[in-house]
Amino acid sequence: MNVTELPGLQIESPIITTSAENFRPSSWPPPIDFPVVTDAEGNVVSRYGDVRWDLSPWAGHTLTIHFGDGPGQGKKLSLENASLLRQIVAWWLWGAAAVRSARSLVYKFESIKPLFVACTDNGIVATDLYKFPRVIQDVASYYSARGNRLISYLNALSYAEDQLGFTLLNEKGMKIFSEALPNNEETQTAYIPVRIWNYQISRLRECIDDFIAHKDDIEDCYNFCLDAYAKNAGGSLATAFGGLGTNAPFNGARSIGLQRSGKVFYGKFRETARNYKIERLLEKWCNTENKMAPVTLSSYLSLVCQSGLAYILNLSLMRVEEAGKLRADCYEVEPDPLGNDIHLLKGITTKTIEDGDARWIVSSSVDIAVKAMEAVASMRMKAAIENPYIELSKEDIENPVLQSLPHEPWSPKAPLKQPIKKYKKARSYGDIWNIWPKLFDAKELTITDADLELANRLTDGLDPEKFALGKVWPLAWHQLRRTGAVNMLASGLVSEASLQYQLKHASRAMSQYYGKNYYRLKEPLNDEARGYYLREMYQAMVREFKSLQSDQYVSPHGEKRKDQILQEISEKDHKQLIKAAKAGRISYRQTFLGGCANSGPPCPLGGISNISSCMGFGEEKPCKSALLDKDKLPMINQLREVVSIQIIEAEEGSPMHESLQAQLESAERAINVIENC
Repeated sequence: MNVTELPGLQIESPIITTSAENFRPSSWPPPIDFPVVTDAEGNVVSRYGDVRWDLSPWAGHTLTIHFGDGPGQGKKLSLENASLLRQIVAWWLWGAAAVRSARSLVYKFESIKPLFVACTDNGIVATDLYKFPRVIQDVASYYSARGNRLISYLNALSYAEDQLGFTLLNEKGMKIFSEALPNNEETQTAYIPVRIWNYQISRLRECIDDFIAHKDDIEDCYNFCLDAYAKNAGGSLATAFGGLGTNAPFNGARSIGLQRSGKVFYGKFRETARNYKIERLLEKWCNTENKMAPVTLSSYLSLVCQSGLAYILNLSLMRVEEAGKLRADCYEVEPDPLGNDIHLLKGITTKTIEDGDARWIVSSSVDIAVKAMEAVASMRMKAAIENPYIELSKEDIENPVLQSLPHEPWSPKAPLKQPIKKYKKARSYGDIWNIWPKLFDAKELTITDADLELANRLTDGLDPEKFALGKVWPLAWHQLRRTGAVNMLASGLVSEASLQYQLKHASRAMSQYYGKNYYRLKEPLNDEARGYYLREMYQAMVREFKSLQSDQYVSPHGEKRKDQILQEISEKDHKQLIKAAKAGRISYRQTFLGGCANSGPPCPLGGISNISSCMGFGEEKPCKSALLDKDKLPMINQLREVVSIQIIEAEEGSPMHESLQAQLESAERAINVIENC
């Protein structure tokens, strides 16, 4: 590898400069005596071959890592494994997507070292780990936590194989490791059925769209209310906090108009809302049966913030605590290596203290949610900066948190003492519905037979008391995370068409960045979210392969061949199926005709845009790994009709004519198999 291609140290520290002798190694792997860490005076603190690297000059406090091939703390490693671990840590320092803090490097090191400890304990070199399925399972037992992040790290390292010169786990090994990881939850997080998921996100989007459509009128009304409270507080909004009592400008008991005292009363707030054309909007989303007051406007603004939060969680892999800390400048667009726009949110991850500037890849439609919340935060900041009881930082004013507090002087929740909480405590998804009951219709969230069947198919061990026919689906934040991972994988159980409006083709981008780990972004993607996505990706293969047992799928070579393909799962329970997955004996992907169970290298034609390799043509027989989906018969018939028209216009004997002829014959073979089975 040409070391000049390495970006150099990216650690954010004033003592690191491009001219420093440790900025970029002189060769790869770095020489044993290469200076890894130097202090402010340029003195060498740690060299590449040291048993212990002292990162304290970068961190500003005591911070070290021990490789374990000599005296010192921590678990011991063999010389070979310690050498491999050093090279990986060096890649994280100087390679693509290099870490930006010493603490981040330590967290990655502590996440991956147990793998090398397990290999040492089992007497093997880590680069041979993929050859030993039982040892891979043993490695998984070393991880009670950080398992998802390790999947992310291993996946990223596999794409750096050419630069590193080695890899630790191949795809089969990753699948075994993923399935063997201990599950800290008693049951798997529930997958929200497509119909219910579509309903709730559509309502969230409707709420956000309504706000954007009326934003100018809402802002005008809000500013009018602030001016009215300032007027009746003696001309200064600062004296209005804590309430004005009977001097509140929207007091229906007072005479309307300007009083001798200089105070102005506008009657019931409903009239003001009507004047600003937002009366029906507030009635649509808020509880207004008894009365409408300025607090109704505050409640509506809080609903917009919560709807924006929920919308983001639906279309990202963020935790609710992470999304709750997003600020106004969180939305970014970066070009990928192919020139396509990739949409990102930047923020603080709650899982590791070092990731204060992580990135989550999202759908482009998230932009509108951020804009709505930013508008609300901007409105509320007008009131917040006038509040004499609190002090705000420059960042809080110029780049406010999107989950903004209700700072209006008429709100009983406006902060009246120091210190104020920077971030709001996250409510449960169910609480949001309880506070704003007009957000969702219980009838639409009631579980049907189809909902229950899909939920059980994608989730093992659903609680029959909570998830039952006729009951309302118990929405929860953590469900959005898992459901998002499944949907973004376009697993086949969820059609792209049903998600197209919300996802805006995010599935492909997510697969590229969470799966292939392109590292051309200015900042790293969130490792824990990437690991969550990848683990779900490996488990999806098990679910899809298991679904092939139904009579819906047939083999062009007959029932006996199908039985041979599915022998790993026939008459086996879930635990036995997981064992087959751990051993790497099952594989499956969707094709135009149905599915492919080929565990070897994928065929060059793919089975999507060209099916001739699946069913064969001329003297070529159908592929032994092909399975036909009976439900796709209408699509196959349609393909035959289209190809029959195209072949008439193609020049006979041309490559196009031959390709179409092969496609036509393959389609006819598939139709014949399905119709006669």
